[in-house]
Amino acid sequence: MDKTLIGILLMTSSMIFYGIGNPILKKAGFNPFATIFIQIAVLWLSILPFFIFTKSYLTLASNKNNIYLLVIAGLTNAAGFYLFIRSFSYLPAWQVNMFWVLLPLFSAIAGFFILGEAFTFKFLIGLLLTFLGLFIAFR
Repeated sequence: MDKTLIGILLMTSSMIFYGIGNPILKKAGFNPFATIFIQIAVLWLSILPFFIFTKSYLTLASNKNNIYLLVIAGLTNAAGFYLFIRSFSYLPAWQVNMFWVLLPLFSAIAGFFILGEAFTFKFLIGLLLTFLGLFIAFR
């Protein structure tokens, strides 16, 4: 199967799961710290068997120099997730999720500064369409 098709299927599945999970998060109504704690505990317990059986822990030993990058990425994800959960207190679930379409913008900016990646014309057109869509949705 084509790698692009597999990637599209995986991201579509991911968006379906997030689409189901986000309204559930809002309905649960826990404070953000309790929500994050419960979700990380469930995630950890769900993934631990796969981590052990696939021997993924062996790659940690070979990439010790990059562990600090994983820690930084974990901290930025934790901060982003906390703010994401807090936003449910102020906006409806559909509006919170509308901001996910801006993720490529912020990823591209970070990629430009951290990895030296270039912006393409197609990306800029997509970005403009995204902003236009958000502007229309929030009016």
